[in-house]
Amino acid sequence: MRVLMAGAVALTVLAGTATVGTALAADAPMASLMTVKIGVTDFKKATDFYVKFLGMKEGAQYNPAEKAVDWPTPGQGSNIILVHDPEGKLKLTPGAAWLLFKVPDAKKTGKAIAAAGFKVDSPIEIKAMNSTVVTAWDPDGNTVELLQVGPAQ
Repeated sequence: MRVLMAGAVALTVLAGTATVGTALAADAPMASLMTVKIGVTDFKKATDFYVKFLGMKEGAQYNPAEKAVDWPTPGQGSNIILVHDPEGKLKLTPGAAWLLFKVPDAKKTGKAIAAAGFKVDSPIEIKAMNSTVVTAWDPDGNTVELLQVGPAQ
């Protein structure tokens, strides 16, 4: 199952962006994903993980329950909003998210995450697509899939 999931994810990334629906007019503005919210138990631990291992930067504290982690370069991708909601009003359970990051060297990133004491699975080589996938987990157990397309850089 893990190999099938990794293969499907890699194929989706390699194939590019899929078109959603066929009713969009040619001149209609394109939609884009701006942010993803994930449940966490500790803002500092979660922020440190995404900054240290994925090159993100600490972002704004929007309110007592939400804090951003942003990319250093505008347009690099969707940011992450870390949600610490002990009362459960926002219904984001820590450890329930699955995030996919395209990285220059999946094995190197996975080794760094493992060396810091986090759970990391063995790399999966997808030779037909010239890709490597490594699955890791952040401090709250959210799945962090690392996809490298092509040779390590």
